[in-house]
Amino acid sequence: MAKDTVFLNLLTSVSLITLLLFPGCTASKGEDTKKVINAILKSSLIHENFFVRSAGVKAIGEMGDPKYIPMIIPSFKDSMAFVRLFTVESIAQLHGPDTLKLLLAAGGDPDPMVRIAVVKALDELAKADGKVDALPLEKILDPFTKDSDSTVLLFAKAALAKRGNETMFMAIQIAIEKEETLSPAVVALGRTKLPRAVPILAKALLHADSTVIMFSAEALGEIASPDSFTLLSALTKNKDPSVRGAAATSLGKIGDKKAIPILEALLVDSEMIVQLSAAEGLAQYGKMRLDIYEKGLHHADYGVRHFAIGSLQKIGGKAALPLLIKALSDQAPRVRIAAVRAIGAISGPEAIPILQASLHDPDLSVRAYAAGNLGRWIR
Repeated sequence: MAKDTVFLNLLTSVSLITLLLFPGCTASKGEDTKKVINAILKSSLIHENFFVRSAGVKAIGEMGDPKYIPMIIPSFKDSMAFVRLFTVESIAQLHGPDTLKLLLAAGGDPDPMVRIAVVKALDELAKADGKVDALPLEKILDPFTKDSDSTVLLFAKAALAKRGNETMFMAIQIAIEKEETLSPAVVALGRTKLPRAVPILAKALLHADSTVIMFSAEALGEIASPDSFTLLSALTKNKDPSVRGAAATSLGKIGDKKAIPILEALLVDSEMIVQLSAAEGLAQYGKMRLDIYEKGLHHADYGVRHFAIGSLQKIGGKAALPLLIKALSDQAPRVRIAAVRAIGAISGPEAIPILQASLHDPDLSVRAYAAGNLGRWIR
């Protein structure tokens, strides 16, 4: 382990012990906590494990404070694409004065995953008038519409189609008709948010590949057109649970109350993922089924527990907080990470003591996310 890492871990431990032994020192407690936060984040960014480094980068993005941007700029050169991808996402979240410059530089990354993240970030940062930091998105995304990777160029074309570029919309439609990289194409079509895409996606639902059907169902949810109701309702009877789950989630997004009895029927589906998806859909109609989430959080598969927390974060609401707090004691670090992130996302200052407790978690990635989300409230 590098000497810097040893020193930072020691500083973190000393700071935590100080907080435990002298809880009455309120005048300095805030500054002590800031030191702990900074020490944990710095330690994670230089850790030998790339997953820990990515946690540190993403946690800083979730902190929401642009002054931390210089700390993660070196991560654009990390040896692992996963870390570089998270760096792109965090830079977009923090949105400092040099965000566009940094994103465009990352657009030349050799890994398509990172370039996809750049395109998505530019799409999300673009204003209603189609500009990012006063520059037209059309000009910014032009190189990406010619990218060597099909998903990169499809996502770039989707961003422009969403803003009225008919040529780009037609290009995505042709890719679907020719079944060229079909799954990325239907995802891109969903990203356009255009109701006119529904008939095209309806044809994709006839494909033999259940993965294509699942992505098409998710795309219909992104568009959220009432015209999708019949299509999605039929998919809730599909033999593949991933399709049923995607259909349930999308039914919750389209806003048609006729979906309620269909979703309630899925609460007893044979697959827990489908039950959770139905609960998420019902929450969009004001019908919270926390009992389904509690059951999901006791599932033997940690992936299901992780999915349950991600869904709880989406539906939000303080009612979910007790379940998320329980999840902080889950045996799987990734489940605890998801719980920390969800608590930070849906809570207010009341999350401070909860997140402070997670600064003691045995897993550094959990501590990193706790530090980042705690930093939202302690600055």
